[in-house]
Amino acid sequence: MSTSKIRRITTGAAALGLAAGLAATTAGAASASTAQARYQPPRVATGSVAVSGEGYPVQYEQFVALQGFGHNHGYVDYTNWTYAEPGSGVYAPTAGADALVFTYNGTHYAHTLNGGSLQLTALSNNRMAFSGTGAYSGGQIWTIKGQIFKGNQVQATIYYDAPSTYQVAISGTIQPDGSLSGPAVSAGQPGLAFAMPKGSFTSVLSYSTRIQSDKFGGHSVTFRFTIPNWVSGLHGIQVTDRAYDGGHGPKHDTFAQDSVIEQIVGGPGITVR
Repeated sequence: MSTSKIRRITTGAAALGLAAGLAATTAGAASASTAQARYQPPRVATGSVAVSGEGYPVQYEQFVALQGFGHNHGYVDYTNWTYAEPGSGVYAPTAGADALVFTYNGTHYAHTLNGGSLQLTALSNNRMAFSGTGAYSGGQIWTIKGQIFKGNQVQATIYYDAPSTYQVAISGTIQPDGSLSGPAVSAGQPGLAFAMPKGSFTSVLSYSTRIQSDKFGGHSVTFRFTIPNWVSGLHGIQVTDRAYDGGHGPKHDTFAQDSVIEQIVGGPGITVR
């Protein structure tokens, strides 16, 4: 971050003899003190918020807006976890029912994940939590809690209820076709593995871009950016965001996209300095 220009205030004094010279020196020192007191550091706004609105309940935006740094006004990272966008590298579970098959000692155990009932919570631009239910082929209902992190890494635990307490942990990497597979861990079952077919996960809208202009006022900042060219169907669209720092945590902050106020549902919040 570069140093902003410092306004310097100088005063003149007539030099009449030694006493007048001393007065001029004193005035000069006072002038320097005044200049230092009037120095205004550049303003900076930061935000990290999960938002819900305009039909998209799971969005996340991080930004840093910088005042008066030439062409560098900061950056924006944005992810819409419910808007499909091929090739982004960030994935979310699909809304339909998806097969989840465990394999142990050559035997397959068919499960079904109820994707439509999953609860999604955005934790950052490439990390989300999910929870929901599924069923074993014999009709036994189970619950699942997990996370997608780094955009395509999955860790989750399946909890079986009656007739006995039993759980299985799974982990894997989502492939470009939306499939997922990897090891599973359960007590007394070494070598257990799982797999989900292609299309079980969908690539979602996620991009980073620079802020082109910003304007600070009081406890708020308004900034503008353009959606990158590689985002199909949305590239070139200019977006204007307005963020307000309420000063007492995220529940008092306000965030708007193109004048539409979004509900802040998570994240550390907004700071304007």
